[in-house]
Amino acid sequence: MKKLLAFLVFSLFVFAISKAVIVKVDVKEICSVEIKSLNIFLENLPRMDVEIYNSGSLPYNFRVSVEGKNKVWSGKYFEAPGDLEKVSLYFLPSNETKIKIHFCNKIFEESVETKEKEFEEGDWFSIRKARLYSEFIVLEVVSNVSTEAVIMPLKYPDNWIVENYIGKLKVGKNFVKINFESEIISERNVSFAIVSTDGKYFSKSEVKVERKIGLEYWLFYIFDIVRSSIGL
Repeated sequence: MKKLLAFLVFSLFVFAISKAVIVKVDVKEICSVEIKSLNIFLENLPRMDVEIYNSGSLPYNFRVSVEGKNKVWSGKYFEAPGDLEKVSLYFLPSNETKIKIHFCNKIFEESVETKEKEFEEGDWFSIRKARLYSEFIVLEVVSNVSTEAVIMPLKYPDNWIVENYIGKLKVGKNFVKINFESEIISERNVSFAIVSTDGKYFSKSEVKVERKIGLEYWLFYIFDIVRSSIGL
């Protein structure tokens, strides 16, 4: 009986000690980013390649913008903690070019060393019409050459995010879909640069970005989605 009583007392003592050493640890949620590599290619049409690393404990969506003679935007990327994502962006450099990473309602900014580059403008491309939808813009681009080209915005509202377009343009009319984001959507005049990736063909074009309404909106929406998806 004494042995049983002693065992029970010992068990309660060990249990009390084990309960006493339990410590609650709160893991702080951190949203942070690092640039693991940054390469700039200034020959032909300048391009920036950057590797973005999620060094925090929270997942997030991010975009990269490059500000030189114009401000260009990447697409939206998702990164979990520990992920590494490579982003490439064509841009028009100035003597004070900056790269910005937009994540978690924060902006990570870094200046990069570039030199302003001039292109000889020609009558290679023109934008005849532009239609604005809730998440994208469709451009009717007329090309006089068959080439891989980049369409990037030059002047547009500050509250707009207009992504770069990279793709093949054929001779004649092309329907191009460019992703777009803004809380305020209204008709505006927007100017674009259309440049072949080798830098040989360069044009600027300004167009009124129109927003259809009612039945006309949905008719153009269906036609534009089909034409841009099959490369007409």
